[in-house]
Amino acid sequence: MMTPRAALGAVLRHIRREDGNATIGFVLMLPLFITLFMATFEIGLYMTRLTLLDRAVDIAARAVRLGMIANPTHDNIRAYICNNASMIPNCNATLKLNMERVALTTWTMPTTQTTCVNRAEAVQPVAVLDPNPTERKVLIVMRACVIADALFPSAGLALNLPLDGQGGYRLTSTSAFLNEP
Repeated sequence: MMTPRAALGAVLRHIRREDGNATIGFVLMLPLFITLFMATFEIGLYMTRLTLLDRAVDIAARAVRLGMIANPTHDNIRAYICNNASMIPNCNATLKLNMERVALTTWTMPTTQTTCVNRAEAVQPVAVLDPNPTERKVLIVMRACVIADALFPSAGLALNLPLDGQGGYRLTSTSAFLNEP
């Protein structure tokens, strides 16, 4: 049996050991590096999705302007955009499109906010869609909004974005075109 003095000496020797110092630093810094990695990955995915949405909306605006979409309805244009935006999951279900005219006399841009799909509601808000976007001498502003889910909603970029009730953030894109004679 160990005497109290010997037990105290063993405890003090154990406390003075320095061979676990690297482990303590690693354990303290690991959550910081994991959070940094998650935030970097989330920002990269966000920017990729936003770039693809911008490109797809520009391609769709060009297709409407040139008459490549035979019947330019909300569903047809949305399908055209979603076919060109490959990394946006559930695009057909979450993309909402607005197309509004800009008066060429006053150059007043649309003041309404881009409408997004509300995934918590069964009834969706009505999108503004110009009835004849291929009419000549008309400036059309096409705005698209899609909801994309954050991969890490509790870390990084997603903490600073307004999320819907299901962990999704808004991606919006705007393009304008003028139908010339």
